[in-house]
Amino acid sequence: MAQYHSKNIFLETKAEKDIQTLPTPVREAFDELFSLLHKYGSLSYPQARKLSNYNLFELRVKQKNLYRCIYCYHNNSIVILSVFKKKSQKTPLKEIEKAKKRRDNLLS
Repeated sequence: MAQYHSKNIFLETKAEKDIQTLPTPVREAFDELFSLLHKYGSLSYPQARKLSNYNLFELRVKQKNLYRCIYCYHNNSIVILSVFKKKSQKTPLKEIEKAKKRRDNLLS
């Protein structure tokens, strides 16, 4: 029997603004992933993956382009830290650093 661990999902203020700038189909795809993440507490590839060497994870959406959402676990909740359109194969270090900074602000 599978056991599910639902988690509350929060959007960091700047990430919430970023997601509003995305095309509607992309926002809807992220909303579906947020629902699954809320229900199950975690997702696996291809919907999500852990970023190597960081305590961060990314949600993955492929519409006409690739879009990513970086999140972390905090106080038994999930916090969406950064949302962006992916333009290269690797996750941009700039986006990882932005997410780390936002995560660290939560902890302080």
